[in-house]
Amino acid sequence: MIAHAFFLTMRFGEFIRMKWYEQNYVNHRDWILDHLEYLGLDEKETILVLLIDFFNEHHIEITLEALSKKTGMPSELVNQEISVLCAKKYLEIRASSRKISYRLNGLFETNTARDREIMDTSLFDVFETELGRPLSQPEMQKISDWNRSIDRHLIVYALREASAYQKLNLTYIERILKDWQDKGYTAEMIEQGKVKKS
Repeated sequence: MIAHAFFLTMRFGEFIRMKWYEQNYVNHRDWILDHLEYLGLDEKETILVLLIDFFNEHHIEITLEALSKKTGMPSELVNQEISVLCAKKYLEIRASSRKISYRLNGLFETNTARDREIMDTSLFDVFETELGRPLSQPEMQKISDWNRSIDRHLIVYALREASAYQKLNLTYIERILKDWQDKGYTAEMIEQGKVKKS
């Protein structure tokens, strides 16, 4: 029983220390494609980033030859594009005695992404501050889903609206968002006071 409790504590502790992009529910390739215009990747870099992420997810060994074969690019060009991704700090290559690993963590921690406030993590922080507690994984998933299809400012306004009525739960916030979307409200309209909020 004690060992089981220790394991649960360890697993929970690991979950807490994980970065937002390391969570199971985050689809890296969806995120990359959703935010492509902010990342400054050209078409060759994009293909390589998506392929590296795919290889990592499926535990396929990454080599220049494998990347060249899949992309149809000559090995020299793949090597050059890999160097560019490393220079942009999107890609880190680590060598160990067992293998060489290609890590794309830098892509998800970019200043470009932070400057554009496109990362779910900052939205999670806003919700946790407003709710006064950590979010559960299903709550993070729901907020992440909203962030893919709804203007993040509108999401924050809906959160603040729910807070004003002391109905801080995601079901109520979702109803506000649906109501606003049905009425065609935008964040700009709410900022300018041109709408009657819920």
